[in-house]
Amino acid sequence: MSKKLFLDFQSDVLQLITEDPMGDFSHEHIPFDTSRPFSMEELKDRIRQQLTDARLQHVTWFDPHFTLIPMSIFMESELETYYQLNFGKPANGFQIQFEAIHALQLVVVFVVPTWILELAQGTLLQTSVYSHISFLLNKQFNENAPDSTFLVLFDRVFVLSVKQQGKLQLCLPTEYQSATDVLYFILSNHQKMNLSKTNTLSAYVLNTHFDQETFESLWSQFKDFNDFSTHFYSQAAYQKTILCASSVVS
Repeated sequence: MSKKLFLDFQSDVLQLITEDPMGDFSHEHIPFDTSRPFSMEELKDRIRQQLTDARLQHVTWFDPHFTLIPMSIFMESELETYYQLNFGKPANGFQIQFEAIHALQLVVVFVVPTWILELAQGTLLQTSVYSHISFLLNKQFNENAPDSTFLVLFDRVFVLSVKQQGKLQLCLPTEYQSATDVLYFILSNHQKMNLSKTNTLSAYVLNTHFDQETFESLWSQFKDFNDFSTHFYSQAAYQKTILCASSVVS
């Protein structure tokens, strides 16, 4: 059996994630600079090397510019309108994409760099480039708990997703600089939405510089969170249980 390969792009880095036949994961970070042709050729060479003994499963992309539209009112012809109402006109070199999240009857609208789409669809023969958000929401709503809070900490942005009584209340990207920024944002929204104090926080720490110790210390000082069950997960856990979950794209 060959290995499974997953390609995950962010604005300036590619994660090559592999799963061996025993189910063990490994990953490699490849920084790139789209303004340097040599850098891009190196990136493509590394992908080609991996494909000699691995089978590509899917390609993913994260960007904080996404919006969620109810499936009942979604029209593909209105993609640009949905996006521009939230973020204005897409930057040059980006294309608007959409992805249905059937379990929630929502559609995520987002942008992907044209070169990634061309690489994925033209060279790698993939039908789509998937958004992190669909993977995150599918994971959260496949779990039985009626109330849960998911937090994904990227380098400069975090995504907070809140489920209350089995329904999505919030899924929002926000820039941050410190652990305190994240904590107070959660606290503010927790109080604003009058969420249950018996709850679960699942925090996926993808930022290697995030001060988790400070965050946990501050978190424990707020009575609003006394009855929260808190779980912190590594990047490896995020990859294995969310980003590389085959059920999302089957």
